[in-house]
Amino acid sequence: MSHKGIYLTTTKKESRFVDTNFAEFQSANYNPIDGYEELVVSSLEQAVQPIHLIIPGISDYVTHAKQKCVKNSPLLTFEECAAIYLYTMPTNLFQQLNKALRAKKRLELKPWFPFLKLFITALKKLPPLNSTVWRGIIGNVTSGFSENDNETWWSVNSCSTDIKVAQAFLSPSGTLFAIHTTSGRSIHEYSAHKDEKEVVLLPGTRLLIQSGVMNHSDSLFIVSMREENSGTSLVTPSDPNSNSHASSTEITEKGYPDGSRYEGYLKNGKRHCFGVHYYEDGGDYTGQWVDDEQNGEGISTFSSGSRYEGMHRNSKKHGHGIYWFANGQIYDGEWIDDKGNGQAIYMWPDKTQHRGMFKDNLKHGYGILAFPDGRVWKGFWENDKYKGEIQ
Repeated sequence: MSHKGIYLTTTKKESRFVDTNFAEFQSANYNPIDGYEELVVSSLEQAVQPIHLIIPGISDYVTHAKQKCVKNSPLLTFEECAAIYLYTMPTNLFQQLNKALRAKKRLELKPWFPFLKLFITALKKLPPLNSTVWRGIIGNVTSGFSENDNETWWSVNSCSTDIKVAQAFLSPSGTLFAIHTTSGRSIHEYSAHKDEKEVVLLPGTRLLIQSGVMNHSDSLFIVSMREENSGTSLVTPSDPNSNSHASSTEITEKGYPDGSRYEGYLKNGKRHCFGVHYYEDGGDYTGQWVDDEQNGEGISTFSSGSRYEGMHRNSKKHGHGIYWFANGQIYDGEWIDDKGNGQAIYMWPDKTQHRGMFKDNLKHGYGILAFPDGRVWKGFWENDKYKGEIQ
């Protein structure tokens, strides 16, 4: 498929790192995002389907993102890597997203919910960053900020650890926010433009204005901010009429009698939606939860050195997933109730590879076994034993 015309010219007023005016900044950041968090994480193709009329050519953008994005992240799924790459491509996606975030009618944001779910799920899997980051707004808006004021930013805010990135879009004049973040997510490794050193502040980031306005030059002003409540970003605003014990809207930490602990969302005291469980033996699981069980996409690392990335059902590997064994072997295929069942590829460190059917972790059914020396066995297996090619 040709991708001619995918990239649009990005002008200085179209930077993800800069707001064009104070009114847009306020409407984007002071309207909470509410409703997307209950959705199930989908593929990137499914996530952008509701916005295909808003962004003509979005299917081509997705194809390009999947071709160019990181393929083997230890933290993110392939779909999540592609979502971040798509966000950073110089198209009109982020402008349209910002337009929806600023809309007075919140119904205009609903088509974006599937993408926001995938994108923000990816961000939350990345480690928090403790650093100073920069974001800008065109013009002198310093009169709107006072020392010791508190802000909660509800939008998706792109920043950079390099002041020059944001500053470049502010000519001839503007205001820079110097933000000391403790929970921003660095996405430069997954970006279409790694040199931008991009960091995204999650929706609901709380900020304290630390000091008065500094004049960096006659036309450039700096407002210093510090993130409050380290490690906690809201996803939805608190509802005073809701049962606070039913579902947490903040990341919560919970300890268990076996010495393990959980950081994530809870519902009725149970792990639910998304979170990380750290086991006492050093292993951990990062991913989706339903009613205290691993359900959906997730990544498990084991104290043995093995790792699994894929689908789960009732805390068992179920659906498609990849298992990296500590000894270097890899199983990439279908799982049923924690065992390899169905079509899969099994690879050994010496480059031996088997493509075929599996049953209860054993080669069973038709398959092709290729050896490093060029030999190939094609035929049928039964309980891991080669039975030959049946005519």
